Amino acid sequence: MKHLTADLIAEQAAQMCRSRHVHGAVLAVLHAPSGARYVSAAGNLEPERRFFAASVTKLIVTTVVMRLVERGLIALDDPMSKYLPAALIAGLHVHNGVDRTGDITLRHLISSHTGLRDYFGLKGPDGRSHMAALLSGEDTAWPLERTLDTVRGLAPRFAPGAPGKVNYSDTNYQLIGRILETVTGKDLASLFAEEVFAPLGLRETYIYTDPEDGSPAPIHAGQTIARLPNYMASISAEGGMVTTGAELLTIGEAFFAGRFFDIDALLAQQNWRMLFWPGQFHFGLGLEKLWTPWFYSPFAPVRDVLGFWGQTGAFLFHHPATGLHFAGTVNQASGWGHSSAVRAMLRIIKTVQAGQ
Repeated sequence: MKHLTADLIAEQAAQMCRSRHVHGAVLAVLHAPSGARYVSAAGNLEPERRFFAASVTKLIVTTVVMRLVERGLIALDDPMSKYLPAALIAGLHVHNGVDRTGDITLRHLISSHTGLRDYFGLKGPDGRSHMAALLSGEDTAWPLERTLDTVRGLAPRFAPGAPGKVNYSDTNYQLIGRILETVTGKDLASLFAEEVFAPLGLRETYIYTDPEDGSPAPIHAGQTIARLPNYMASISAEGGMVTTGAELLTIGEAFFAGRFFDIDALLAQQNWRMLFWPGQFHFGLGLEKLWTPWFYSPFAPVRDVLGFWGQTGAFLFHHPATGLHFAGTVNQASGWGHSSAVRAMLRIIKTVQAGQ
């Protein structure tokens, strides 16, 4: 692929850092048809530096869920009550005076169709959201029991599986994580290593469980650094993965090549729903989708880009139309750095399209 070069990737990594919100960036790119693979970095990050993948971890959850489905250990339309103690989830989803907790299925959980509130964005007693408190440096653990105590009693957004409705909620993934541990009898760090990391030969990727581990790059939150070892060690299912650009790229390549499970079966079940207006961000069954309007590239439509975002600015995406895979981070938890990664991916996609 003559248009995809190391210089192009290095240039785009540098461009990502030209945003005042981005202090360091890692950009890894693979063009699967040609085998061209590059990893670059800029700012205060090096190409091989470990970083927190945050919600990109959810793609590992999707992988393990689908592998267990194929083995017949779970089914997507099973109610979560089949796997979780009644005392743990009692009264969790009361909608219009009716307790619909028993209606929530694994499919609802992994598609953000439960209607359950996202604990991360809820306000604490001081009026600040839990996210704001964390990013200001108030490092506390958020195990499942604390999350459910926070969410229980709050009106859900909608009934489970309500047509056309979607509400991104980390609460869902904490519940899925407990289901996976219950079904397999293994903690998530061991389970994810056994099912995904070890088969790919990854040496730098793991679930963060030790608050004393200082090897991942510290997370920027605006112009400050949010040191959250206790929090990150408590959120294995929703965002606890540590990785590098090269190894995250390897995960993405294997995922979309169907090395772990029947990827075509997953894609055939997608029921995309707009997550944020104006609609360039959609959520499906264990996947997210970036959609680019036609006027961005009227003569060579970008089409869908599939994968996952992380709150830390980590990303893992695949562009089926060109065979491109992207992975990396802008390491900015404020949310303002994500657009720089989008611009880099779109520039590379358009460059490759022009060379086809």
